[in-house]
Amino acid sequence: MLSTKLVDAVRDLRYLLNRGYPRDSAVVFVANHHRLKLDERHLLARCVFSRAEVASHRAKSAGSVGVRGKGLGVDGYNVLITSESILAGKPVVRCDDGFVRDLRAIFGKYRTSSVTSHALVKILKTIAGARPSDVIIMFDSQVSRSGELAAEVRRRLKEVGLRGDAQTVAGVDFKIRGFDVVASSDRAIIERARAAWDIPAEILKRRKAKVIDLTKI
Repeated sequence: MLSTKLVDAVRDLRYLLNRGYPRDSAVVFVANHHRLKLDERHLLARCVFSRAEVASHRAKSAGSVGVRGKGLGVDGYNVLITSESILAGKPVVRCDDGFVRDLRAIFGKYRTSSVTSHALVKILKTIAGARPSDVIIMFDSQVSRSGELAAEVRRRLKEVGLRGDAQTVAGVDFKIRGFDVVASSDRAIIERARAAWDIPAEILKRRKAKVIDLTKI
């Protein structure tokens, strides 16, 4: 349940974005005006969009049917961190554009946890169920122990019968653009993608979780 203050902040930011105000400065202005806490600021920055952005993102949104027979590129940490939040019972947000995002903002400081292996299995089974032609899961090489994580994913790909690979790369945002479908909720990636698939949203369909739904505000 969102506080009245945060609901007002969401609506204020939408108002500014719909009128063409620069995103970063609008987020700072609204967050400071309402004296928001850090996680509330993350919600504004990651989850609130203009009507034009919402329309663009939704037009690119591919369900599992849209993945079948296509080459799939997965933004590894983006998908994994949100999936872990769901499985660990932490709040996630169904954002203005319909994509599910977390509020932990831990990307550069990521560490594996007790739910990591479970999350990887869920992710790979979800991908297998969508039946892409092949899949490449990319982990940012700058994050500690990415190589070990990629190696674990490569082993598990064989277990679920997926054709593909897991790699550590510098600049996932750039490398992932060439795929038929990308799995990511990153705004910059979605904007450059041909089609984008929300794997955590698929996991949510089969699991009860704490979901803040901005699409109902």
